[in-house]
Amino acid sequence: MRKITARLIGLLTAAVVASASPACAFAQEAPALKDRSQMTRTIVTTDLECDDMNSMIHLLLYMNELDVAGIVYTSSQFHFVGDGQGTTQGEANPSIANYEVADPASLTEYRPQPIGWIEELVSDEYAEAYEFLVQNDPNYQTPEEILGLIKIGNVEFEGDVRFDTEGSDFIKACILDDDERTLYIQAWGGFNTTARALMSIAEEYKDTDEWEAIYQKVCDKVAIIAHGQDNTYEDHIKDLYPDLKCLSFGSGYAAFFAAKNSPANYIDMFKADWMKENIEFDHGRLMNAYILMGDGTYLEGEVESSQFGLNPVIDWSALIPGLEPFYFDQYDFLGEGDSSTYMGLIPFGLRGLEDYNYGTIAGRIAVNGDRDLSEYNYISGNVGSFNRYMVAYQNDFAARADWCVSAYEDCNHQPIVSAAALDIEAAPGAVVTLEGIASDPDGDDLITNWRVYREGSVYSGAIESDLRVWYPERLTTEFTVPQDAVPGDYINIILEASDNAVPQLTRYAQVIVHVIEAPEAPAE
Repeated sequence: MRKITARLIGLLTAAVVASASPACAFAQEAPALKDRSQMTRTIVTTDLECDDMNSMIHLLLYMNELDVAGIVYTSSQFHFVGDGQGTTQGEANPSIANYEVADPASLTEYRPQPIGWIEELVSDEYAEAYEFLVQNDPNYQTPEEILGLIKIGNVEFEGDVRFDTEGSDFIKACILDDDERTLYIQAWGGFNTTARALMSIAEEYKDTDEWEAIYQKVCDKVAIIAHGQDNTYEDHIKDLYPDLKCLSFGSGYAAFFAAKNSPANYIDMFKADWMKENIEFDHGRLMNAYILMGDGTYLEGEVESSQFGLNPVIDWSALIPGLEPFYFDQYDFLGEGDSSTYMGLIPFGLRGLEDYNYGTIAGRIAVNGDRDLSEYNYISGNVGSFNRYMVAYQNDFAARADWCVSAYEDCNHQPIVSAAALDIEAAPGAVVTLEGIASDPDGDDLITNWRVYREGSVYSGAIESDLRVWYPERLTTEFTVPQDAVPGDYINIILEASDNAVPQLTRYAQVIVHVIEAPEAPAE
């Protein structure tokens, strides 16, 4: 692996020495095969905007961590292919959301996405990288397996729900199958293919005795992540399935302007120098397909103003009057506007899919807007959507880019982190022991730290200064439950473990201290 540079060793030595985490035995053993039925299950629908292309490449690097049940082409107000017969959008779909052209109803197609691009990416670039990816983790799916997941959905027109398609039938089948896991359906483009699947289920069962059970199954099983870029959710689904769960994350991954407006502590990780060194160059054809500002990429069928690979300028003044153009350096980060839909599903050791308030690396989760997701930005001191895990996530991205071209022994791998007890019951004033367990598969020393996740806790008291872990750098330490906590409260405590290699990789364990009634004092 690429070991840490000399100038950083001195900065880390004190932290490593202070930590109770010893240097691990040099292992260099690849992970064991996992049971995919125990992974988080998800379906991706995409209109294949240029930022979707980047999101897809990034997602392929996590095909060892998620059970991606399907990848479905869909349309949106920004991309649709038409029916090839000269039908206009207004004839096909009277509900039009497109706002980029003067007369969207007259369009027979619009910025048509390159159907087949995903298949080519998987067959060529991913297949080349797979030789090395599978050495670093045997849980990566083969190119053939991923090709079997790709379906064509409702792509003819924006918001088009007129017909069942291969994609909508596939989504319908996944919803109705016997797999009891939550099915997270992501909308990177329009929602129309998923809407067609839900409408088809209702059309088949709504007038039968089975409808009540089918409706409950759908609402219990399905979680929608994003449903914008057309009106199909509001027009067809909101009233048909009023109890359907729509999720939103408190903070997420970077979109088009990350190289301009990210917080100071990680903006350099979206600048040209970092992207060139860690992602674009010398990492094989898969990472070379990742689009950066001004990198020479030409997108067939895309309008000139969105050819960011040829012209590194974002000018949205026609959409947002008064907005000045943004000029980027060559090889600056372009965008992954849809990666936020799956970022929080990736298992970094946080428990946010178990309880949506516990938090994920994309922040806490709201269901149909049921909670305030704003969090304290410890860099600026402001409350907002700052993502405290972005540095760890970018470093993980860089490590996986290395995996695309290097064998296991030449790469860095994530620490293995857990806790002896993930849930602890304790009364106000009690002292609880936090026992972390951390090792590194490459034998690297680890830097460990415990912290209280205040926003992800439920705490009725006011003594915030007491929400601290004793000796937080030690793997085994203690925490005092605040005296003014009440039964039903819980304190969310996160153990972070980072190795001392480059790129520095981090994983987490999460302990929830549940506050219970104090035991009654014994009678005198």
